[in-house]
Amino acid sequence: MPKDITFTHQTRGPGRPQIVLFGNGLERKSNQPDWNTLIQKITVENCTELTEDQKKNIPFPLLYVLLSTPVPVPSALSRNDLVQEERRLTAALRTLKNENNEFLDRLPFLEADHIFTTNYSYCMENAFYHGKDFSRVNVRSAYRFNLNPQQKNGKPVRESNYRLHSGYFARNAGGTNVGLWHIHGERSAARSVVLGHDRYGRLLSRMESICSGQAYKGEETQSISRNFTSWPELFLYGDVYVVGFGFWECEFDLWWLLRRKQRERYGDGKVFFYDRNQDMDVRKKLLSVHGVEMCCTGIYGDSE
Repeated sequence: MPKDITFTHQTRGPGRPQIVLFGNGLERKSNQPDWNTLIQKITVENCTELTEDQKKNIPFPLLYVLLSTPVPVPSALSRNDLVQEERRLTAALRTLKNENNEFLDRLPFLEADHIFTTNYSYCMENAFYHGKDFSRVNVRSAYRFNLNPQQKNGKPVRESNYRLHSGYFARNAGGTNVGLWHIHGERSAARSVVLGHDRYGRLLSRMESICSGQAYKGEETQSISRNFTSWPELFLYGDVYVVGFGFWECEFDLWWLLRRKQRERYGDGKVFFYDRNQDMDVRKKLLSVHGVEMCCTGIYGDSE
């Protein structure tokens, strides 16, 4: 396993990053607890009462706040309130399975440069490292990379809250390098998980800083070789293939990034959304006006 990981790609044309983005749709056969089960485990007993219809009509980042905040609502959350919330989330994350399945086992054969997932489990890692237990600290440490440009004592600062610059290194079936990124956090670190609207907002703020801080060299029509250090940068310049991920409206960090990608004059990457359903519902129309190309497939599970 190389110690100094770098991901060098072209910004345009052949050689630009090739990225797979997947969500819960690819983990259905991994005996994963369903989403409602996870939600029940992070819900406090004395939260605001809601009917099932009301829950369905509230964007999840806001719903999470309702379910995780006790009543009577404190005027200011204490340190203990935040600690208890993190403990509930940690316990809920531990129930997630880290099993591969027939869909995930195809990932190494796609020969992608990078794979992004909004999932928190280590099913993705197990598709590349059969028999490795990524719930163990020493296993994660052996394959983790950290490309954070912020340094401390000559080393990249460890990302405890948001996984923007760090992930896990693997190799595809053909021997090429691939970066594995948990863009909304991972099972072993509750503080890295993005659920509530405040976390989405803070993540978006960091993404905006990365995207606005791009240093350009050369003309718009030229392809430049550069080292990529974060997943938002890769998304901006690469071709992104979305499978098993529904792109629900509440994922406002990714909707923002889609629009930002449309405005990127120095890249020519595209986004492709794969779904078995050919109907153009409102969500797909929204994706289309964000520059996403619709593709119909029966290879992977339904989007979720």
